[in-house]
Amino acid sequence: MCREADARYGAGTVMFLPFVLLSSGAALAGDRTPVLVSSLQARNSESQQLATLIEGFVAEKLANDPTLNVLRVEDSPDFEDYSARVYMESCPKGEVVGCTFVIGDRAKAAWAVTGSVQSVVKGTRVDIDIVDIAGSRVAVSFRSELEGGRDEAFAEGVARVLVAAIAGEVGREEDIRKGGDEEETSPEDDEAVKRELSALSKELGGFTTEIRRSNVEIEVPKLTESDIAEKSEAEGSKPWERLGMSATDYLKYKNSGLDLPTWRQRSQGRLLQVFVRVAGGVVNGPINAEYYGRYALQGVQPVDSYAAQSIETGTGAMGDVAIGFGVHPLVDVSVRFGLAGGSFQYLISQELVDAVNTEPTTVTEQQTSLFLGPRATMGLFPASNIRPTVGVGAYWMQGSGIADHILPPDELAKFPAESMILMEVFGGGELRLGENLELYAQLPISFLLSGQRVVEERNKTIDVLESIQVPTGASAIGVGFEAGLQVRLGGKKAKAASILDETDEP
Repeated sequence: MCREADARYGAGTVMFLPFVLLSSGAALAGDRTPVLVSSLQARNSESQQLATLIEGFVAEKLANDPTLNVLRVEDSPDFEDYSARVYMESCPKGEVVGCTFVIGDRAKAAWAVTGSVQSVVKGTRVDIDIVDIAGSRVAVSFRSELEGGRDEAFAEGVARVLVAAIAGEVGREEDIRKGGDEEETSPEDDEAVKRELSALSKELGGFTTEIRRSNVEIEVPKLTESDIAEKSEAEGSKPWERLGMSATDYLKYKNSGLDLPTWRQRSQGRLLQVFVRVAGGVVNGPINAEYYGRYALQGVQPVDSYAAQSIETGTGAMGDVAIGFGVHPLVDVSVRFGLAGGSFQYLISQELVDAVNTEPTTVTEQQTSLFLGPRATMGLFPASNIRPTVGVGAYWMQGSGIADHILPPDELAKFPAESMILMEVFGGGELRLGENLELYAQLPISFLLSGQRVVEERNKTIDVLESIQVPTGASAIGVGFEAGLQVRLGGKKAKAASILDETDEP
């Protein structure tokens, strides 16, 4: 959960504690610094009572400091389906710092105090962590061992050390500013710490305290499959059973970072939602066309003619709009209409028999292809903010014919615009920008199923025309990229949280 960037033991580092805690107080312009006294995690059954005792003593001692506003776990807003205290009591072992960070952030604390307690052969071991909520790190950690079973006295001693450190009674601010994590503490500070701990030891009973300064980044704890397995073996009803969901869904919910109503609603996914999509992009496919026409005259009589019109592969911009409806939490079907920009080239040549003829010039003009058809889109992980998508579709597409650009001579065929049917498959993703607005992108691959890629006609009484250019037509496969925005409206309402939700566990 925590990755220690730097950890070094040494009593002199106690002087770091008041600075890191009280520096936030200055930033609050004279207001008291909010400090959360969180739960201490019992590492074994023998230390459960001591953990509660230390928490109470620490809160009591810190409350006597007028510069601090002491918060308890109960001061944090409850979750939708369980209390903050239940959250802490159910925190996975070894994850208490991450759990405290969650509660401290919800309680709007600047700092938090937490730790763990463990009964060992020779006494009791206590770890106390000072958490910088704003910096998402553990600023200081104490590791203390009590000899002789003086649990209650030791708990008060830990509280005394914390109060002294927060109040600035241990350590000097100028030394902190001078040295970083790699600086050696001064002998004077070492002696001050030793005197403080020695006085506490004499007053409260013998114990040893090891203090380390650390710079530990915090990660919010995640529920694991092993945690689910452990809960499955426990007696009584399982938390996912009380919430009316499967263990797999419960694992997804707990690791989503969402409250229960939001997770339930988002898990409904696409079901019964109306989708409005607007996108733009680029396509490489059958969006170009060519016309090739030649005819020969003997005198004024046509004796040979050839005309061909073809659909060709090209690259151009495209845009579309779509309206869809969710038929399943993962699937929606939609109808889309769009335009793709391409080109239309034509070459028309008249030749005279037994004469010298000039080479004609190819003319290129813009053409716009229309497309219309259905799509089915599957979006995985509906509760997530980032979701992969896959889909399939089919569409009708039509560009233009020669008559839309120029009227050929009567000797040449006038072909209409060719209609095509294409199938497509695509993959992509969606990014949630808000509850009803998302950014999406797709990489479609299209396959030409029907439509004549080349149409041609020749009429001759004398074989005059030579070197006729027979077009090849477009490739049967096209690719593209499109991105846009989609708005999601309506949808199936998630069932209301039941009263049993209040007994859910993290």
